Amino acid sequence: MSSDGGSFGHASVHVGADWGVRCSVYPDQAPILTVDAGNTAVSITVTGRSAPGPQAVEFARELAAQAARFAAECERLNAALSGSAPDTAAGNQAAGNAAA
Repeated sequence: MSSDGGSFGHASVHVGADWGVRCSVYPDQAPILTVDAGNTAVSITVTGRSAPGPQAVEFARELAAQAARFAAECERLNAALSGSAPDTAAGNQAAGNAAA
């Protein structure tokens, strides 16, 4: 499948206890972010891997912001279910990133 430079693909991964996340970095190419869930792996990189442009940087920053928001929401729900207080610093940071 060719995307002619546009984005393509869709994946839904339901992560259980058998997960892993890694970022593979290279001296002269864009990084690859991989999420492993059991026997499934999803890898994310950008087009133009040898010369990622400003859109790649914008995407990476938004990915990080939404991942922080995801983590804060998981922490909030876990705390609500377990009866402990959530990490308010992470929640405040994620809320600030979501508003940006």
